[in-house]
Amino acid sequence: MLESDLEDVSAFEIESWLQTLGIQQLIEWDVLVYLYRHQSSLINAEQISHLLNYGSNLIVEALKTLESLGLVERSRASRGARLHRLVPPVEPPCQEAFERLIGLKNAHPVRRLLARRRYRGNVEHE
Repeated sequence: MLESDLEDVSAFEIESWLQTLGIQQLIEWDVLVYLYRHQSSLINAEQISHLLNYGSNLIVEALKTLESLGLVERSRASRGARLHRLVPPVEPPCQEAFERLIGLKNAHPVRRLLARRRYRGNVEHE
């Protein structure tokens, strides 16, 4: 598929790809994109939190979630840091969803959709 084709995707397609991967929150997407762009990073959650402007406890939870989804591998702690490595999915539905989302030149629609989901979730719980 051409990159230009990826720009003409609907919110429904983006939602479907996120669901296929198990991505529920904006922070999970942001951490996944960070790890994709930096491949292997010897960095702790606090450092990632400063780079992405999230609380370190939220980053820890996002990394745990991504690890449980099989999208991230973490090494054992060594001097307070862990090696976080992206593990791109190899199974066809997840692989395609990952490639399509990461292949988008403009990630704003993904971030908007996840932000709206978060907002709706907060409103529903009030």
